[in-house]
Amino acid sequence: MLATEPTTDGLIPISMATLSPRSLLGIDIYLRANAHSPSVLFCRANEYPDFERLLPLVSQGVNKLFIDAADRGKYQQYLRENWTDLLADESSPVANRAAIMSEVIRDVLNEEFSLGNTDSVVAVSQRLGNVTCDLLSDQSIIAQQLCNVLHHDYATFTHCTNVSMYCVLLGRALGYCKSDLKELAVGGLLHDLGKLQIDERILTKPGKLDDFEFREIMKHPGIGFALLVERDDLSFGQLMMTYQHHERLDGSGYPVGCLKDEIHPWAKLCAIVDVYEALTSHRPYRNPMSPKTALAVLDKGYGTEFDKEMLQCWRKLINSR
Repeated sequence: MLATEPTTDGLIPISMATLSPRSLLGIDIYLRANAHSPSVLFCRANEYPDFERLLPLVSQGVNKLFIDAADRGKYQQYLRENWTDLLADESSPVANRAAIMSEVIRDVLNEEFSLGNTDSVVAVSQRLGNVTCDLLSDQSIIAQQLCNVLHHDYATFTHCTNVSMYCVLLGRALGYCKSDLKELAVGGLLHDLGKLQIDERILTKPGKLDDFEFREIMKHPGIGFALLVERDDLSFGQLMMTYQHHERLDGSGYPVGCLKDEIHPWAKLCAIVDVYEALTSHRPYRNPMSPKTALAVLDKGYGTEFDKEMLQCWRKLINSR
């Protein structure tokens, strides 16, 4: 089940970090002690959240609350009205602010992707990418903290949100400058733009793709590149993140089968976090892998499919405590 779709009791998850003790969400909020427990009312629409009640759950690793799916629109409106203030609260841990940023980006990208206006998608991606970079350039956040607060469903807008944030983390660890990190953040948001023109039934197919369906999927880097290549507000590196993120060092990738130095460094970086994000997220045909298992899959392509230095750096980031 897509994480943004209602559960059996009609609820959808939201991040605890998006709540403020000073702001009314205006909708009923529910909580669960764990994934298998029934939902209970935590806070009524006309009440302020009582964060003292959440502390025991937070210490156990619980970071999601729930709202009725029918209230999704009200929640998205709340985010759009309050996200600037929530992010500006420097007393809030950076991981909490990253969770807020994730919610906002997913909401905005979902709307923009559905409208299909490339100019608007690029403009929004540039604005949100810059804010993401400013937030994640903070050295105090580690990869595991970020992974824990992100959504991990198979929607394209969720995948692009996570890949963008992972690109900034890996680029930061590799020593990229702030201007490059901003471009990486935007490039990550745009890297799968071509999937918006792929049949949704193929993207969400619960079983193995047949030859025709896989050929259709393989078109998305070229489609995305064609949508962006004539623009003068994107760099060559960002274009290559879109066009080459499925290329592999040994020539086994697509759409061209580029080799080694024919692949732009930013595309090599994007390739690693793109695969990791896909492996650790829900897919129609499988449950998410653990970080350890996902790294083991990536390690099979160490030096042959994926850049050695970048993969070593990503492994160190994921394993850091």
